[in-house]
Amino acid sequence: GGAGMSYGGVFAGLLEQYGQTVEVCRGEEAVGIACRAFVQPVLEKREQMVPTPLGQVRQDRWLYLGDPAVPLELAEDGYIRWQGREYEVLSAQPVYLGGAVQHWWGLLRQREAELV
Repeated sequence: GGAGMSYGGVFAGLLEQYGQTVEVCRGEEAVGIACRAFVQPVLEKREQMVPTPLGQVRQDRWLYLGDPAVPLELAEDGYIRWQGREYEVLSAQPVYLGGAVQHWWGLLRQREAELV
């Protein structure tokens, strides 16, 4: 037998099987690059409550682990679309393993609904 799948191969397989489809949108473009990613809420001990004119609003953060082939940096001046909602990218960086990008790590925040 060989060495088996690399961790990268395993991660890619998990993404393919369990990942959700997201769109990485540059700037304000309506259609972005579709790829697969894991998006999950960041659970913190304290409630992230932020005072706004409308009272206390929860500022939930979301962790993004996504396709190594689609740089999350593209969305730093744009947004991620996931499950019909838009998320701004607070932070994005590639995670390397053995000199290759293993996946993209990001921190997202749901965009406020535009007040029309």
